[in-house]
Amino acid sequence: MIATLNKSKTALTINRQEFKLALSKIDEGLNKQIASLKKAKQSYDAAEMAQEIINEANIFEAIIEGFNEAEGTNLKLKDITNLDVAQGWVDEFLEKYSEV
Repeated sequence: MIATLNKSKTALTINRQEFKLALSKIDEGLNKQIASLKKAKQSYDAAEMAQEIINEANIFEAIIEGFNEAEGTNLKLKDITNLDVAQGWVDEFLEKYSEV
């Protein structure tokens, strides 16, 4: 599971391994898209593409929404206990594409 709900159902903790696995799936898809663009000799901005995908995915909001639906909770982003750390993992992911 990508996050763990505490016993009182008032907070979530993002699971590092599962979250990084999800980011690696996004990475795979983005790399395939970039390879296709390269093959077609089309221009692209890898950093912009990566940022757009992350923005569209709304990863943290999707996690909260999923738990709220499944568990009947009313959690908000502020209820993710390690949101700053998890945002750091997203930032690491995006940095990779800014260096391409």
